[in-house]
Amino acid sequence: MVNWRATLDEIGKIRYPPNVMKYGEIKKFEVTHVDRKGRGCGLVNDRPACADFVVPGETVEGKFVGRKKGVKKFEIDQIENPSPHRVEAACAHAGDCGGCAWQHIAYDHQLELKRDLINQSFERGGLTERVAAVIPCPQQYRYRNRMDYCVGDRGEVGLKKRGRWNQYVDLQDCRLVSELAVKALLEFKGWLRDNEIEPWNAFRHTGYARYLVIREGKNTGERMLTVVTSDGELPARDDLLRRFKPLATTIYHGINPEITDLSLAPQLELLHGEPELTEQIAGRRYRIPPNSFFQTNSLMAEQLLETVREHVLGAKAEKLLDLYCGVGFFAIGLSDAAKEIYGVELDEAAIVAARRNAELNELQNVRFDSAKAESLIWEQFAPDTVIIDPPRAGLHPKVVETLAERRPPTLIYVSCNYESFVRDWQGLQDHYRIADCRALDLFPNSPHVELVLKLELK
Repeated sequence: MVNWRATLDEIGKIRYPPNVMKYGEIKKFEVTHVDRKGRGCGLVNDRPACADFVVPGETVEGKFVGRKKGVKKFEIDQIENPSPHRVEAACAHAGDCGGCAWQHIAYDHQLELKRDLINQSFERGGLTERVAAVIPCPQQYRYRNRMDYCVGDRGEVGLKKRGRWNQYVDLQDCRLVSELAVKALLEFKGWLRDNEIEPWNAFRHTGYARYLVIREGKNTGERMLTVVTSDGELPARDDLLRRFKPLATTIYHGINPEITDLSLAPQLELLHGEPELTEQIAGRRYRIPPNSFFQTNSLMAEQLLETVREHVLGAKAEKLLDLYCGVGFFAIGLSDAAKEIYGVELDEAAIVAARRNAELNELQNVRFDSAKAESLIWEQFAPDTVIIDPPRAGLHPKVVETLAERRPPTLIYVSCNYESFVRDWQGLQDHYRIADCRALDLFPNSPHVELVLKLELK
């Protein structure tokens, strides 16, 4: 028989090495910088340590809550000397919610931190170029045209806690979206509560209600609401429509029968309104299906488009290839900047929408195909200018290899992840030079930032 008392006594006598910390242990450290996740970082016992919702220059005290990839993680209990760049957050949920990592940092300092993160990444990757400043967004709140609000296992509706995949913040407000979008969120919560709809449980993979996806046409006033559930008929449909119709031009019931924690709904039932959302950017109109990507900041999307336009015109593009084209944002917005434009995108629904968008804007020089970028369906097009706007993971190695082999005179790389660009650059740098590099803040109050780089053949 095991003598558990003796065993516990022996455990109590264990002497941990100096650098081994116990969960909950309190430590104090100086925050010297931020990392790409937006955390404030310093050293504890000469080892990297990070915490959320702090500012470089502050001395903080907190408890040790874990370690990942050699970095100690802390939850802060006390800030001894607040930074002069610290401000009062606009949202009551800031400091807990994962939606905004930097509401507590003055906006001008956010831009400086983003610039430094880009330049540090460039330096690590061996690039000599530097970003002088990040172009600001004129509106730091209510700017997003899409939010995916998840349903927690206890009936919470909102966003996940910062750094947690299994804990939820039950939102009563969200400063990232419009006030009408917040009303839709609250109506959804009321529908769940009043009709006793079972929430999805990500642990047991049981339950019904999973997400509310809100999309807005900031320049058209349209609003699309998609209730994502697990498999099964939608209960209390009439009550949902009664609540949503005054707030929405389109209402969908989306079904995700998989256990994956995604807001993507492979099965869609249109409950009300038009099947697509319309947005207008720089005089062009775009029809956007519920599952397809579109730039989430309509205000800065116009500036992004004009930045890319400048490079396309400077390249005197004849044949323009738009890789990862989505619903045709760049291809359609730049249709007057090149003689022939070819868009390629994996999402078939997006390509169908892109073709309709070309018709909607009465364009004759734009065509689209649905395919993986790495399928190289675009090889025979022989473009002289290529726009590349990949997902956060960056380019498929086959795409990098083919671009390096074919060497179009001009590449315009649009990146929401500067580290992915730095990696992709390693395969292009022997043949191209960076002629221009700009950073635009499409994501205020977060560490994310958009890069636009013009690469010219050496």
